[in-house]
Amino acid sequence: MIRIFIVDDHPVMRKVVRSLLEREPDLTVCGEAATAQAALVQAEQSEPDLVLIDVSLPGMSGIELARELKARHPTLPLAMFSGHNTESHVDQAFQAGVSGYILKEQAIELPLAIRQIMRGQHYISPEIGTPDQNNS
Repeated sequence: MIRIFIVDDHPVMRKVVRSLLEREPDLTVCGEAATAQAALVQAEQSEPDLVLIDVSLPGMSGIELARELKARHPTLPLAMFSGHNTESHVDQAFQAGVSGYILKEQAIELPLAIRQIMRGQHYISPEIGTPDQNNS
């Protein structure tokens, strides 16, 4: 079972993502937070296998959160879940240590993306390009 921690400031989005992921027999949501600060504390307590992070968070951005999580837990897989489809966001996210960048409009890709990331591969929504194109 893959344990996922969700970080998104919108309660409805967290609920939708939780519902989508928990339909899958090998995925479960072990916790969620609305802010980066809460995620730093709660994710550690939840012991997730992967943290799914929104780019836009109050106080500290999702990209800053990814950097901090990687500094604390270098082997913890991270994925960015975002409405931002810009090369600069994608580049910054991969530089911060995420292994995947999934567009919110393509939420149906989440289970596939998570499994691919957990196999040690990168994942990026096809609408954006490939990790090699955006992480050079």
